Amino acid sequence: MLSAHQINVLQHLVDNCEEYITDLAEENGIKNTDASIGVAKFLVAHPENFTKMSPNQKFHYETAIEPLINEVCCDGMTGEDGSCMGNGFIDEDSLLGAYLEQDMRCQHCVATTNSWFENNP
Repeated sequence: MLSAHQINVLQHLVDNCEEYITDLAEENGIKNTDASIGVAKFLVAHPENFTKMSPNQKFHYETAIEPLINEVCCDGMTGEDGSCMGNGFIDEDSLLGAYLEQDMRCQHCVATTNSWFENNP
């Protein structure tokens, strides 16, 4: 089952960033990226549809959708070298903000970076 945070992030991706889903689908060898978008829309329309997915829909979810909404990797403190100050993942409740701000860092990396710049003008 998807959490409310995951549904909100998925809704944002469907409404504003479908290319994230299609790009990930293509990277993973899915030729019919429209099917991946369709599964995302299916889940956003009714979150309980998660339990009703066919094996093919589950494949699209696991391959092209889940990596965008579950355990999304943090880009690290500087956003370049991958040295995360937290657990390596963006917290579920911070993920929508990360997509909105196009800053894929966890709250620990953001706070550490901000603190460093405040103390080192």
